[in-house]
Amino acid sequence: MNKPNIVDNGEQKRRKSHWPTYLPYPSCWLKSFILMIFLRVIGFVAEISIKLGYDVAKFANSPELLAIFVIITLLSPIAVIAFTHHYLHLFFSRFISEIQAPEIGIVTGIIPKLMSWWEGLYGWLVIILSTLVTCLVCTIILPVFHLSYTKHPETYTQFEQQIIVIFGIIWLIQGALIYQIDYLVKQRLISVYSGKPKL
Repeated sequence: MNKPNIVDNGEQKRRKSHWPTYLPYPSCWLKSFILMIFLRVIGFVAEISIKLGYDVAKFANSPELLAIFVIITLLSPIAVIAFTHHYLHLFFSRFISEIQAPEIGIVTGIIPKLMSWWEGLYGWLVIILSTLVTCLVCTIILPVFHLSYTKHPETYTQFEQQIIVIFGIIWLIQGALIYQIDYLVKQRLISVYSGKPKL
């Protein structure tokens, strides 16, 4: 009984919306912004994991253990985002259920469900792609600020440090664009599921 409601709601939103598809929806900007802020938590977890892995590998005299910890660290954002998403929606479902997205359903238990793991996996993809594209763009524009990788960031002037702001803006835009793809794919699936594919 829930599926038709979700489909109907999605179809109605798609019909009523006059938002251009090439411009990320507000929810996409919000997700990208939250993820950008959340990177500090992910960085903290990654730093602890790398330090622990290095100490364990050094104690055991095993480079293989270090490699295992590095791989775990690279994949850890998936779990961090999934658990955060799950507990956030667990809180929403109990105290602010009216803002709960219909596709999330009823959130229970301490282990993340499918949608939380999807958010974790997609968030990890956004982090990787946004960071790579932003690094590419910033590498191209570094000469405009008379900067290069040979110059240490600690020696940057106040004006030159503004490159960090540019990095953040580009990352935010890139993240919103990737979340827009996720949104459009979901809308397309809803259209197909409802039997009214969008041409």
